[in-house]
Amino acid sequence: MPGKDIIFKALESFPRIELEDIRHYFGAELPSRVRKSELVERLGAYIVERPEVWLRKMLERDLRLLKKLVEAGPEVPVYLEYPDFPSVLETVKLLGSDTSDENFRCVWIPKEMYDIVAGHIDGVLQAAEEDGTFEMERAALGYLNLYGVMTIDEFYDKMVDYCEWSGRWSVEEFATKLSGSPVMKLCRFDIGGEPYVCAPCIFEPEEIVSGRKEYPGVEEFKAFSPEDAIKAGSGSPYFVFGLDSPAGMSLVEMLDNLGYNGEDLVHEEHDIWMNAQMTGGDDSTEAIFSAVSRMQDKIDSFEDYNACMEVVSAYANSLPKWLLRGHSADEVNCLKVILQSEDDPVTAMIRRNPLLGLYVRPVPADDLCPCGSGLSYRFCHGRRLN
Repeated sequence: MPGKDIIFKALESFPRIELEDIRHYFGAELPSRVRKSELVERLGAYIVERPEVWLRKMLERDLRLLKKLVEAGPEVPVYLEYPDFPSVLETVKLLGSDTSDENFRCVWIPKEMYDIVAGHIDGVLQAAEEDGTFEMERAALGYLNLYGVMTIDEFYDKMVDYCEWSGRWSVEEFATKLSGSPVMKLCRFDIGGEPYVCAPCIFEPEEIVSGRKEYPGVEEFKAFSPEDAIKAGSGSPYFVFGLDSPAGMSLVEMLDNLGYNGEDLVHEEHDIWMNAQMTGGDDSTEAIFSAVSRMQDKIDSFEDYNACMEVVSAYANSLPKWLLRGHSADEVNCLKVILQSEDDPVTAMIRRNPLLGLYVRPVPADDLCPCGSGLSYRFCHGRRLN
């Protein structure tokens, strides 16, 4: 049986509880009350013999990655940036991967896996595109990306809106299809016994749920259309949203002028969108503006540099935020990314280091401003946030 050796070795390396998760994700209807060795044998045989079945259980991003690797050829390395979340096929060790380089990971498809999937990948991609599976997945991921974390009930309410808009299925058919989708298998978790779902790039969803308590005035989820959700859920794993807005178009133009194009441009847009979700701290502050600071040698003056930073902050403030239930910082006037203007008392400080004090949390008015200027908050960043 071709391919079984490499698959057997990969599966054997997992503890039994993780093998059960793999079995569930791949849709293998196998008896669970068997010895681990038998479970490995049966699951390995299923993967070898039924690729047309389990490939339909994969996320679109896994299938697109497989397509790219198949096109490159067996054992041919493909260099990719690190995404915010790994592919399932890499996680279960069915693809070769070298992560020794901190900037790029090297991925390839072993000859045995190539022989199993190469004849099926095109048909599976075409079928999922035609029958609406991919569109449903993009909508599901999109709502999660726009809101960050939702209860199962809140998520299903949004997805029913999509179902009615799409007109492809009855609500009953759709509920069954959604329940068995890879999105639900990957993104579901519990808090205090209550089921939630979250965007796949969120590693600590509990922090989002608890952090929302600091914004009691934002109780309702902002309304987004199914079309909005599909946009926000496309391009996995490099999601982005709002590029067709005035702030988004200005961002794209600015990044293009700095020399970003192709996949590099997509990655920078995604990184800005993701980092704009963070709420302070030196790392997240610097990361929002790294696309600009990385190209500072190409920028002629401080004024031009500051203009580029303003473009980034305007886009970041226009985006839906997880802590704000999909509302933007501009809409509810909090969690804003702020750049000081020329007449501010910290201008000299910013000229020395434009990244200081760009992203600060509100504090009591007479406390020192957390940007480090030495001024009280009411006379520094607090003037701009009132």
